[in-house]
Amino acid sequence: MADRDKVEIQTEEIRMKKSINLLHCVAVLVAVTGHISIFISPSVILSAAGSIGLTIIEWIFAGWVNIGVCLCFVELATVFPSAGGPYAYVTNVFGNLSGFIIMWGYIVLIIGPFWAFLSYTASVYIFEPFFPVGCKPPSLAVKFLGAWILTSLVMLNCIYMKYVTKVQTFLTACKVACMVLIITLGAVVLVRGHETKSNFEDIFDNTPTEAGPIALGVFYSLFVYGGWQIVCGLMEEVKEPARDIPRAVYISFTIVIIQYVLVNISYFLVLTPAQFLSSDAVAIIFTQVHFPYLTPVMSILVALSVLGVLNASIMGHSRTIFAGARNGHAPTVFGMLHVRYLTPWPAIILKALWSAIMLFSGSIEMFMQFIQAFSSVMTLFVVSALLYLRWTQPQLKRPYKTYLLNAVFTCCYQVLVLLFALYQKPQRIGLALLIIAAGVPVYWVGVSWKSKPKAYKHFSKKVTLNLQKSLLLSKTS
Repeated sequence: MADRDKVEIQTEEIRMKKSINLLHCVAVLVAVTGHISIFISPSVILSAAGSIGLTIIEWIFAGWVNIGVCLCFVELATVFPSAGGPYAYVTNVFGNLSGFIIMWGYIVLIIGPFWAFLSYTASVYIFEPFFPVGCKPPSLAVKFLGAWILTSLVMLNCIYMKYVTKVQTFLTACKVACMVLIITLGAVVLVRGHETKSNFEDIFDNTPTEAGPIALGVFYSLFVYGGWQIVCGLMEEVKEPARDIPRAVYISFTIVIIQYVLVNISYFLVLTPAQFLSSDAVAIIFTQVHFPYLTPVMSILVALSVLGVLNASIMGHSRTIFAGARNGHAPTVFGMLHVRYLTPWPAIILKALWSAIMLFSGSIEMFMQFIQAFSSVMTLFVVSALLYLRWTQPQLKRPYKTYLLNAVFTCCYQVLVLLFALYQKPQRIGLALLIIAAGVPVYWVGVSWKSKPKAYKHFSKKVTLNLQKSLLLSKTS
């Protein structure tokens, strides 16, 4: 009996401590929400929106819409406070096939395009200072440098994880420094009374009159607030999750929305729409026009910011397929670690290869389309799970409960925006939806089909053993 009591005490001691308070939640969400989209995406949104006025409205609207989506995720996170986020929620409510679709889409349409997006952005900001305003660096050169950046960070994460994690805080701080610098310089231009203030005299000129282009602009703008999903992993460590996390969502999103709107206003105070659209590296053009002596500083700060986000993404995203392999939803080898460095080499290398393919075959616009297309589908799955539980299990304990109207509204507008985006860009968005749907036969063949031919099983086992030996891999307990 004494031994049993001793075991129970030891088990209690190794549980995660509830050490995160409201301030910590806000700090984390402000740091990760929006990743580095403010430095690369504004020109894409302006191109779709057509006018400065609609662009700013879409940035504000998308921010508040993301609050509603986030609160839906928070409700399910308090019901299912285990690791896995949307993958876990959907699996618990709708079963393994739906959960696999979420994991499949996340790996193929989020991780690959997002790593490519970040690598491309870092490369653009390194190249851009060496080219005059309105002149873009060679696309192939940008992609090769992006591939080198991606490969270098992947190697660091595979071998020297303890070193890259030590500089993560500094890299993240560069993003804040960039935005403060841009807002400050915008204020300086405003005080000087520069002629670009005329951009705000007819801010709705060139606004499209059709719903399709407007919806496409909203579709793109929803992408720029990504990253808040990390809130799903905080539940077990927050002292009062039902109280503090919703408050943190409202506070952090308000801060981020104000930051992003001020940065956009600063951009438009310095740049004409034509200059704005002339380059993906908006922050570099911003300094080149009126503050050329700060161009190297801006280039370094943004590049470091991007490296910080890419590094954090490699650390976190590669664990998705690692977890899927341990649940039987991916080949066994992807759930193995290197015996010396204790990092998931197969998972990281697979995603790096897919990201490199995306990098050389895509563009910023395509990356945004793929990422947001799946994000909309994933949101529909999660909110549908929430509504299903509200209907079938109204008595279920919910430490936090969002407004039902919010969930219904979120579901409806995600469907509408996705349909309008599909109408405007049928090939790209249609391809993304087909890739998501391809997860169904992949699940049937790879997971459900248990009686596979002996030859296939032998071949699979042989490949796994060879990879174990060549990469020095070991199964985890």
